Amino acid sequence: MSSTTATSRQLAIDVSFIPGASAEKQHVVLIVDDEPSVLNTLTDALNAAGFQCLTARSASQALITLNNPNYIFDLMISDVLMSGMNGIDLMKHAFKIHPNLPVIFMTASCEIQIAVEAHRAGAADYLIKPFNHKDLINAVSRTITRQAMASAVQTHTNANDWNTAARAFALALDARDKETEGHAERVVAFSVRLGQELGMSGSDLISLELGARLHDIGKIAVPDHVLKKPAPLTDDEWAIMRIHPVKGQEMVRAMKDRLPEAAALIVGQHHEQWNGEGYPLGLKGDQICLGARIFAVVDTFDAITSDRVYRRGRHYQDALEEILKFSGIQFDPAVVDAFAKIEPTDWERLRSQYLVQP
Repeated sequence: MSSTTATSRQLAIDVSFIPGASAEKQHVVLIVDDEPSVLNTLTDALNAAGFQCLTARSASQALITLNNPNYIFDLMISDVLMSGMNGIDLMKHAFKIHPNLPVIFMTASCEIQIAVEAHRAGAADYLIKPFNHKDLINAVSRTITRQAMASAVQTHTNANDWNTAARAFALALDARDKETEGHAERVVAFSVRLGQELGMSGSDLISLELGARLHDIGKIAVPDHVLKKPAPLTDDEWAIMRIHPVKGQEMVRAMKDRLPEAAALIVGQHHEQWNGEGYPLGLKGDQICLGARIFAVVDTFDAITSDRVYRRGRHYQDALEEILKFSGIQFDPAVVDAFAKIEPTDWERLRSQYLVQP
């Protein structure tokens, strides 16, 4: 999926048909215009480019939509001159709900004062009607990309790089547990690829990357006689080993100024299972964060396809069959479906980049 469509799906939804609570928030573009023909034209063009759209026929409808917690609004495109509240006043109210929402204005008027007022009020871009589809797509892609870059910069709190902190943690674990070497880098790459397939982007994708990198960081708190034991663990030793997700989550949360809460949740939940039979909390279904559900699939994929001291890694098809077998049991079926849609060559390419040389 290209960078311009990473946060979108090809689906148009009118504001009148917004569903109730959903398991995962969807990334959408909100289009506001009092002319149905304009809404239809823009929706068709953006759908064709891979963006999911919501539409509203008035400013008041748009504000209701913006308050819907089931969506993440990547962008609002609004007419300036509408019946009732105009587009510029709508934007000012919208900023009270979503302070960082980028807005593109469109109008049939080419009067310079309207464009100046729009930009002064905080508009990201401005289109003069009639405009062609190429201009529309370019403006939308440019604005969303610019906003994503700005959001990424914001994630580096007080100039502390999350990834640097995560790598420091991961190196500490590698120093104790050589079995993790290479594994962390592979599951990071696998997680990001699967997250992209599921439409994740921006800070969500960064959190997924960090959570995957740090998933086993809690093993630092596991004693060596358990962590490095060459024989099967006893029940008591397994009880000790099973605390590592909780310990890891605590460690990530302790660095709240450097690492996001979403990454901590992935660390704490990466051994939970779709049917509720995982640990440490026995979470079930959508109670498990999406990042942890993604990680569970790629972690199993890496385990099956990687070499071990006692066996050679198995082929992609073997891993796929095993993952499909446990869809709806250990794994989220929607995540499994997304995994299966990715070409095997993609996984092999990623794996080859992170092979640990003997």
